[in-house]
Amino acid sequence: MNTISDIPVLFFPFSRPLYARQTFDAIKKVKPKKFYFYCDKASEGKDEEIKNNNIIRNYIKEIDWECDLKTWFRDENIGVYQSILDAIDWFFEHEEMGIILEEDCVPSMAFFDFCLQLLPKYKNDYRVWYIGGNNLIEEYTPNTYDYYFTFFAYQWGWATWANRWKKIIRTGFDVEKIIEYKLYDQLYASKRGAKRAYKFLKKEKNENGLWKPMSWDYIFNMTMRMNGGFGIAPRINLVTNIGVFGTNSKGINKLTHNRKIPSNSNYPIQNHPPFIVPDFRYNQIFIKKILLKENIFINRLFVIVNKFLNFDKK
Repeated sequence: MNTISDIPVLFFPFSRPLYARQTFDAIKKVKPKKFYFYCDKASEGKDEEIKNNNIIRNYIKEIDWECDLKTWFRDENIGVYQSILDAIDWFFEHEEMGIILEEDCVPSMAFFDFCLQLLPKYKNDYRVWYIGGNNLIEEYTPNTYDYYFTFFAYQWGWATWANRWKKIIRTGFDVEKIIEYKLYDQLYASKRGAKRAYKFLKKEKNENGLWKPMSWDYIFNMTMRMNGGFGIAPRINLVTNIGVFGTNSKGINKLTHNRKIPSNSNYPIQNHPPFIVPDFRYNQIFIKKILLKENIFINRLFVIVNKFLNFDKK
């Protein structure tokens, strides 16, 4: 890969053109030479969702640059859980690495440059599982490194490799083994954070003692951590999540959403971390300022989403 347009890109919007338009316009600036456009079908009987879904599918008419375009527009709705898993599976059936963007994750041009430099660099280092575009604690600047290794690099605009994605455990995670091994005590630099994590696992385990996350990123991240892996976070925020509750929302939105992104088109990396290990201090601050503050809200959100989308029947 020589330029940012050489990085394969997967885009999977659904039914929020207000958000999807901004992300798609950012992709258009890059003009990826390999572009994967996936879209689940709108739910039957939901007129507004159907209308918006069709608006987004018509974005394909705007692809006026030369590229290897692959599309997968489903002719039936399968639900967000399986849909996203299928989309990323499809992407990595064809590519060995690439960038993944949801409809509400708007990347800066600098994010593509960031990935251009790091995807080849860590391609064969299986400790590194993904390159995140988010930094939610930009005030953390104890050194001159241009990125950090961390267990907590959000995947709202991210890049990874096919051989990492294909390792994900889809059958569920043994809750008692996780607790017995004290996995979160080793990952979290916080007894409080670990205690909440174990409590969540116990609450969510099924009759077989397994935790089957409702979210692809939970599946990916748990698999990663169980294999001793971690992600990369940039020194400054490079992708902004504009979705979930909109620009005027409260609570979690203030902590994690609508973050500023740079206007410059490149991200020059001059100082690489000297050691490939998670930054303990970054993890501590992230847990304290982000995870512990959003934890209660997230748990409630998953309960609501689970009931609304009826995940158990998917």
